[in-house]
Amino acid sequence: MLSTTFLGHQGWLFQTKTSCLLVDPLLCEEFGQTQALEYRVYPPRILRTDQFPKVSAVVLSHEHDDHFDIPSLAKLDRAIPIFLSARSSSAARQILHEMGFQVHPLYPGRKVEIGDLEVTPFAGDHVTVDCGDEWDTLPFFVRDAGGAGNFFSMVDITLTEGHVEWARARASRPVLVSWTNNALDWSHMADYLAERVDATQDCFVKMGVGHKLISMKWGAPAAMLMCAGGFSFHGDKAWMNQRVFCVDNAAVCQMLAKLYRDEKFLATRPGQTFQMEGGRLKRVVEDAAPFLSTPSPATWPSRARAEVATIPDYAPATGRRALEEAEREQLKAGLSEFAASLVGGTIWKGLHSLLEDAVEGRTPTFALVLRHGADGETLVYEYVPSECAFRPGKAAARESYLAGMECWATDFLAVLRGELGPIALTFGRARLWNALSAGFRFDIFGELYRMSHPLRRPAEYLRTYQRQWAQCAGVDATIRAR
Repeated sequence: MLSTTFLGHQGWLFQTKTSCLLVDPLLCEEFGQTQALEYRVYPPRILRTDQFPKVSAVVLSHEHDDHFDIPSLAKLDRAIPIFLSARSSSAARQILHEMGFQVHPLYPGRKVEIGDLEVTPFAGDHVTVDCGDEWDTLPFFVRDAGGAGNFFSMVDITLTEGHVEWARARASRPVLVSWTNNALDWSHMADYLAERVDATQDCFVKMGVGHKLISMKWGAPAAMLMCAGGFSFHGDKAWMNQRVFCVDNAAVCQMLAKLYRDEKFLATRPGQTFQMEGGRLKRVVEDAAPFLSTPSPATWPSRARAEVATIPDYAPATGRRALEEAEREQLKAGLSEFAASLVGGTIWKGLHSLLEDAVEGRTPTFALVLRHGADGETLVYEYVPSECAFRPGKAAARESYLAGMECWATDFLAVLRGELGPIALTFGRARLWNALSAGFRFDIFGELYRMSHPLRRPAEYLRTYQRQWAQCAGVDATIRAR
């Protein structure tokens, strides 16, 4: 028998009689320290690490901190081998070594045997599909050597026909397929973004297309398990729980189940265990795992859509509102590097595709409005493509420039220096504008991802990881090796 237990967000535990594999585990209720966001696992769960099964190995599909979480990894016995995406940064490998783990690279297309479990990672299609900053993410296929069952997950990568063909080469039919819902509503950041009221229907269509591709090319899976979006906010950010999460996973699965009455579509919750035998799904057991359960839905943070009359003001992620004098020079140097990195990117292409009469008297570029100090002071920089530089801009930036972003100067500098990931700015810590949103794609975060990704700034990210490790170095490794 092969069983898999959903741990929350995108974490999974696979077990046979002789092997136990963890994939992307979040073993702490709060995570996201790399972004200074401190999400909480959603739905809430009761995790008893003292009753956790002994683990044969851990697979980390990529380096994003909802999959690669230093405080969670600190709870693992150092005798447990770690298999890390070979395309993750040297910073990720180095911190795991410093923590005392034996690290093995996980290469796309190369099967790894962990006892009687076989894990085959795949690669994303980064040529014909926009996978964002998921450059090191490895979709994966798990099966047991005895043929009891299998499990296929694209993680955060877009499914293509090629992926289905790769998976089909590993097994004649699928048993469990994990489907990721990463849809979020960013309308709280910008007046020009409409609230995503059709996201559940859109997700239903997208998952239906994926299901059809898998069924036609590989066979109908015994069950599709919907996961991800498995975090919530608390404290002064709790209002975002009713603005950011725009897809009802259960509703999507119910709609698909009506179309395909002989198949299962399940919105996962922590503690669910899926047991497979003979290449089939034999049973789904709720809260059967002694180490993990989910409390009553009545206790979960509400995700019921709600209007927020006034979006609250935001504090800096760094906790500091004013730049030090030396940091002003560092900001200028960082902006110079950022300006150079924009050449040939999405914003650059958009600016060079504009007609002058389309911008209605505005300067045809974007600006950065960086808040600084306690008195409402701002530092404004406009991007000048012909100089490949940022220059001091006009104070009335929103009225003067085609597009722009406002955030705290300390936060923006931290992102440029690789001390924070860009997503730290997205959840309530920035405001955007775009006077030509129908004709100009202002993908500022996509550009920042390229600028400050761990693959570009491994030394800076290593320092961030080392700070996190120092904060939890005294944590007991309660999850033991098998």
